[in-house]
Amino acid sequence: MEIQYLPVMHPFDFTRLPLIMRFILIPLLTVILLASCATTTRNWKSNDQPGQFAASFGLFSGKEKHTVNLTKDDILFIKYTLIATSGEITLSVSNKGGVVWQKKVTGTSDTSEHHLVAPSTGQYTITVNGQKATGGFEVKYKAVPPKTVQVKTHRNIELYGLMMVLDDGPYVLTQKDTMDYSGRRAVMAQWYSMVPRNYERYKAFDTCRIMSIYKKMETAGNGYDFFTGFLLQVGEVPFARISATTDLQQIARFSPKGDTAEARQKATAFLDALNDFSRLIDLDAHLAQYKPYYELAIASVAKNVPRGDFLPVMEQYYRKQFSEYNLVPSLNLFTAMGFGTMNRSTRTIYNTFGSFTFQSFDSKHPDMGFDDPVQIRALAAHEFGHSFTNPAIDSLPPSLIKETAYLYEPIKEEMKKHGYTIWLQSLYEHLVRAGEVIVAEKIGDSTRAVSMLQSNIKSGFIYLPFMVQELKKWDKSNSSVDFNNEVLQMIVKLKEAYKPAKMN
Repeated sequence: MEIQYLPVMHPFDFTRLPLIMRFILIPLLTVILLASCATTTRNWKSNDQPGQFAASFGLFSGKEKHTVNLTKDDILFIKYTLIATSGEITLSVSNKGGVVWQKKVTGTSDTSEHHLVAPSTGQYTITVNGQKATGGFEVKYKAVPPKTVQVKTHRNIELYGLMMVLDDGPYVLTQKDTMDYSGRRAVMAQWYSMVPRNYERYKAFDTCRIMSIYKKMETAGNGYDFFTGFLLQVGEVPFARISATTDLQQIARFSPKGDTAEARQKATAFLDALNDFSRLIDLDAHLAQYKPYYELAIASVAKNVPRGDFLPVMEQYYRKQFSEYNLVPSLNLFTAMGFGTMNRSTRTIYNTFGSFTFQSFDSKHPDMGFDDPVQIRALAAHEFGHSFTNPAIDSLPPSLIKETAYLYEPIKEEMKKHGYTIWLQSLYEHLVRAGEVIVAEKIGDSTRAVSMLQSNIKSGFIYLPFMVQELKKWDKSNSSVDFNNEVLQMIVKLKEAYKPAKMN
């Protein structure tokens, strides 16, 4: 018998191969190694579209990736559903090799959303990583630039503040009793500190044509909110004019009988008189005299405006957008007064307001009463919020408002303390406060969200927990129902949930 010996196997040495074989074998081994790390799937069904990707599967081990380019401070919104009936699914966002955020589910499911602010400019990778997982996932993502609140004064508002002083100044100056203002005892003229300054300087102009028009319109029921709203939608004095973007509703108020031609004629006459008034009192000189104080007021507000993701988060939640958000601090409007308005044509929101507290004109320690982060945040969240929520209430059927009026009875006394004397007013306030709670939670301020909810309930807004719960359900769902229709459905549910015993 011939015995055959097998050759001894030595560790493979590429250097012993001819050069041509090395070039063939190395790529071949690379393919084999990569294949060993490739995605493994079974019963895979996927659907990829711009801004979203989804899949269901019987087995998934591997990675699915999408990339998005972000500029520093851009906001990336991610809405996801992860279902791992077995195994593990991880959703992550990474940049430059480092994980910025991730969410992991093991043998369970989760539907939620997250947003992150891009720490730097570059390409970000959204990855779904499966580890022997069965189930599915759906990821939707959207990148939006940051939005900032604009802070500026407005010549028309400063001039209107002087008109208010001429109209109400005599009453303010005659009040000598001390009262509690912001935790301090003072007479009214100390609280409204710009009134004595401005009244003494401009009282001789109380007989001007604009003051006559203004007082007649005020007597006819046109309040501060109407005048500030109108004046923010026209050109600035001394060239104030109705423009193509001035809301017709604002102009219409100038005609009690609803005559369009008459309204435009009277509105133009009002602005002509206002322009003359600004020249007569030399508004430019007034603004120049107080320039350092105006700059201080603007700086005090600007440093306290919400961060750049606040407005995009708000818009994402309400599924609505506005082109511009403006805070308009005024030295001449009365202390603690504020008025919000929206230009529907340009989708611009304004909130103009006087100081929050006492002012000091001490040259060494000036304080215009605007440096209050809590108040500024409240103006942004609450007053801007009304522009999102009020249209939803306005679109409700009048019959539904009437049918739910009984809900006002248990909260009537508390609501009156806040100045909300009818059910419709309290409904506006309930809805905007529900939004405040949800948005605060979304931007990571959960402590404040809980505090706001509890504080509002104590203040009589007893329907807030129900509204917050229903709105959170809607927000979390993938429903195509818009905010206005969701509010309609929610109020119908509220009606049933709080139906009086005798109606059951």
